[in-house]
Amino acid sequence: MNRASFLAVATAAVLTSGCSDDGANCRWENIPEPSAVEGEKQPVEIQPSQTLPGLTKAELDAVVPVPDGFPPINEQVLVGLRRDTLEMAGAVGEVGAGRCDGDVAGSVGSTTRCTVTYEGVEVRWLVEITGIGTPIGRGYEYSVRPLSSVHTAQDVYDSFAWETGKDGQQSGPQPTRAPRCERLPDVFAAEPGQDTGYSCQDIKWFCENGDHDFRWSDRPIEINDDGNVTFGPL
Repeated sequence: MNRASFLAVATAAVLTSGCSDDGANCRWENIPEPSAVEGEKQPVEIQPSQTLPGLTKAELDAVVPVPDGFPPINEQVLVGLRRDTLEMAGAVGEVGAGRCDGDVAGSVGSTTRCTVTYEGVEVRWLVEITGIGTPIGRGYEYSVRPLSSVHTAQDVYDSFAWETGKDGQQSGPQPTRAPRCERLPDVFAAEPGQDTGYSCQDIKWFCENGDHDFRWSDRPIEINDDGNVTFGPL
């Protein structure tokens, strides 16, 4: 249940009790600072931020420069995949040269699997030819899809900082309070479209008849189909 819908349910429960004063005390603007929070607090404190996570173009170019001219299609694809892998990890690190199982060039709809390593972790990609122009690398159009993914603890922490701070000082129901995360491995592999098994958390509040309760609520760290870090609902 999202924040707004939870607030609506909690408020409705209070209003039906006939205690209008207590109902007013349960409004989000009257939430007191938590004095006691139920549950287990995770170890890594996150400072909400309005800074977009990830690498800058200059950082990408320094690790994997884009070649001049129009190199063969396999080289173009591998350069792109190395940059995509680096962006996925969200932190500067060692990126391998990469390899493909065969020649990427082919008819429309043909696919090739390629692999790139980041700090020793293999990331598998599926490359599909979507269009053909002239018979040189420049003429091929293609799409890529991650079959596995790699992530860094710092990028997850930065992403949760952005997730909890991107709207600035919140003015809606149940403002974010004290976000935290598990202590994650520096670098870890995951699967697109899956839960990583790790989580971050925030404080969730409950109010009934003017009495507030607070508890730590975990938000699963998930990877979407594009290989990006996302967070489950509070």
